[in-house]
Amino acid sequence: MNDLTKLGQAQPLSPKVIPIDFGRNFPPPSSVVQRALTDTFAALGRANIADAIRFPRFIGTVGDRDAGATWLSRRLGQKPSVERVVLANGSQSILAMLMARFVKAGGVLLTEELTYPAIKPLTAIFGIELHAVSMDVEGIDPESLEKACVELGENARALYCMPTLHNPTSATMSEARRSDIATVARRHDVWLFEDDIYGVLPEEAPPPLSLYAPERSWYILGLSKSLAAQLRVAYVVGPNSDISQNVFWPGVRTTNWMVAPLVAEVASYWLANGIGSEILRSVRTETLRRRALAASILPRMQLSPSAFNYHLWINLPEAWQLDAFVKAALDAGVVVGPGDSFAVNNQQGDRKFRLGLGAPSDQDELVRGLKAIASLMDAPADRELNQ
Repeated sequence: MNDLTKLGQAQPLSPKVIPIDFGRNFPPPSSVVQRALTDTFAALGRANIADAIRFPRFIGTVGDRDAGATWLSRRLGQKPSVERVVLANGSQSILAMLMARFVKAGGVLLTEELTYPAIKPLTAIFGIELHAVSMDVEGIDPESLEKACVELGENARALYCMPTLHNPTSATMSEARRSDIATVARRHDVWLFEDDIYGVLPEEAPPPLSLYAPERSWYILGLSKSLAAQLRVAYVVGPNSDISQNVFWPGVRTTNWMVAPLVAEVASYWLANGIGSEILRSVRTETLRRRALAASILPRMQLSPSAFNYHLWINLPEAWQLDAFVKAALDAGVVVGPGDSFAVNNQQGDRKFRLGLGAPSDQDELVRGLKAIASLMDAPADRELNQ
């Protein structure tokens, strides 16, 4: 009986045992969040919160959008006009509205050859074709984007991308690369949907892609991947105030992109009172701590000690097949993100898997999960499992 058999079969996972979750990608828990929630609800209760959250917020109140605009200025360099900002129920809701308006059924959405998995079902709902663009160490390859735009012509209507701490690879475009991508988009009249959900995690990062082609960019910054999973709120900045209002207002009666009023109230309070900044600092600190633990337990990863991304993109050991490794990990009590779930009509993820370091509830759970992964990676693949 080899090591893998002992790990995966001698002590099978009990149905009552919840696996250690490396499959989802959320920021590590912060002690600030619990205190902030307690204090915030007490403060809002003293301010007659019932009246403030009585009605839907649609694109957000002026206060909501002003707080969001101030937070967005961290990445945009200056505070955008409140009229260009829309408050929404997470990045997916924003993308659904943008796809429906600018890509439409029969159109093509361009994206990285490895992309946020939710993009695939979203495009399928709208009858949109998803076309992969090649990547290198910086993200999208401008020559591949140019070639796709030429081949697809006017059917290529928008590019969805994640230029900073790309999910799953963690690639970050240089400023020169962002300029090149913007030039191609402008030349072929392609809209840019920039998902910057991890963009505030680094203490320093290149300016958003949207700044290089503001007339065709929709800049999206959510809070659930940088502050707290409990806060499903995102902001989108359109090219101008008229189009921002026009694209989102007609959909209020037909979609669920609006934020629940209570959640909006909490988000605006946190951003306006410095609580968001405090949580972000704690998330950065815990991310560095978790990356250091991962580096000590998975030494072959050669992790950068100063990077602020909490998702790791790992090469599958040569002897393993992806499906077999994912199953063996689950048998060992660990959930991982299979690389093929990120791939767009290609095999780029067949030899990879993603570990999200943020979801485990504490250091103990994190270490146990990482050790289980390390054991699997060092164990010879079981012939039966790997067929």
